[in-house]
Amino acid sequence: MSPLAPLHFVSGAALATAGWLLPRVVARAGRCRPAAALLDMAPLGAAALLLGLASGRPLFAGAVTLALGAGFALTDMVMRRTLNEPVVFSEMSELPQVFTHPHLYLPFAGPGLVLGGAAGAIAAATALLAIEPPLWGPRPLAGLSAAVAILAGGWVLAWPPLLGILAGLLRRLRPCGEPVADAARLGPFGMILAHAVIARAERAGRQRALAAPALVKTIGEAGPSIVLVQCESFFDARRLGPAIPRNILPGFAASCADAGWHGRLEVPGWGANTMRAEFAVLTGVAEGALGYDRFNPYYALTRVPIESQVWRLRRAGYRTLCLHPFDRRFFRRDLAMPALGFEEFHGRETIGGTRVPPYCPDPEFARHILRALDEPGPPVFIFAITMGNHGPWLAKGPPVDPAVAQLFDPARVPHGAGLMRYLDGLRRSDEMLRVLIEGIERRGQPAVLAFYGDHLPSLPGAFAHFGFTEPHTDYAVWPGRLWRDTAMPYGRDLPAHKLGRLIVDRVLGVNAAGDLAAAGK
Repeated sequence: MSPLAPLHFVSGAALATAGWLLPRVVARAGRCRPAAALLDMAPLGAAALLLGLASGRPLFAGAVTLALGAGFALTDMVMRRTLNEPVVFSEMSELPQVFTHPHLYLPFAGPGLVLGGAAGAIAAATALLAIEPPLWGPRPLAGLSAAVAILAGGWVLAWPPLLGILAGLLRRLRPCGEPVADAARLGPFGMILAHAVIARAERAGRQRALAAPALVKTIGEAGPSIVLVQCESFFDARRLGPAIPRNILPGFAASCADAGWHGRLEVPGWGANTMRAEFAVLTGVAEGALGYDRFNPYYALTRVPIESQVWRLRRAGYRTLCLHPFDRRFFRRDLAMPALGFEEFHGRETIGGTRVPPYCPDPEFARHILRALDEPGPPVFIFAITMGNHGPWLAKGPPVDPAVAQLFDPARVPHGAGLMRYLDGLRRSDEMLRVLIEGIERRGQPAVLAFYGDHLPSLPGAFAHFGFTEPHTDYAVWPGRLWRDTAMPYGRDLPAHKLGRLIVDRVLGVNAAGDLAAAGK
């Protein structure tokens, strides 16, 4: 063995340890129980051992492990800054989307930093692989076999009886379910593993509890069609302060003035994670009832039919249609939407639009919605998921509407250019609302239009500048003339899981006034 072998071992171990510690620094994880430390160390420790076994080069293995840990730490730091939460276990399902839709992810971290860091890490690893002499004969097949054995062990542990035992052991570490606190107590990797195992152990029981009953259609008097629009990153920007003029959203202001219900919507996410508000509105299930699956209900929970407002409407004879001018597989919606009760789900391949900004502009999308409303047949429930004002909102792009460009100097506001581009997109979302209202009025057929924002935009610097700390979006249910009565309060704030159920209750003849009043208390 080379006299430098001990140095290689020590250096490789130090690099691997640094790769483990970097994410812990971001998570502010201090001392913890030995079991929690071993759990947190397991993923990167296994990676270092497998790479060392396969390559025979401990320095190379340590450097790659450091790169992996640094990449995770950067991702975790960016998510904490832009979404107010760390990486959670269900984010693993979104990893392929970073490569298929990089424009939705890389700008938040900085493309130069991400691509440059990845290129530098690959170059350094390649150089070490070529320069570092192996301390033992490389065993790539043995390393691959060990990796397969680890995966097979994980598959065996997923067998329900063993999974229940493992989840029970992990509960002894006392995770509280809040990712920031658990990452600090258990370490970021420990938190991810504990949450993932416990979520999987609980999922089958939760699926049974939330399962949709058999579809048996009832025959009754046809109700109005329903158009429910989930508008990307929408909120009433006038709430930012006097710098935003009162007339910036005329369509939304008019809809609120004539709404049956309107107010602020308490959504279970900030800056992203659309699927959380989406699932809440469509199912009526509160976030707290989902356990660890609340981070992404589409990750695995919706692999079986889940009771929802969509199924209720189908049983009442409605046709159910979801429209989204984007990749149907994003967030696994191609699997989730049928499980939630939609008969049809039309994506970009049907609606059109581009896979990169400007996607499908909201006013154009409104015309697709109206065409779907015109199709012959029974009353229809249309759930429309917009994409036109999706972030990130970059400084470069088409000219901003002059009415928006004159509001403030973007150089004087943190994220000012992004806020200006967001407000420009918000104007088009407001135009979409006007197109829908005018189109429904022209048709003269009974129809309900509900409109809400899925989450606030991720513009933390701009919000801090305006002193804006509210987490809620806004909603409106129009037209008021179909809904108003003397007992109905018009302006009322709601949690997201109440909105869809109250609309469907009202349409199907269930008295929702009492529930609405209770929801606002």
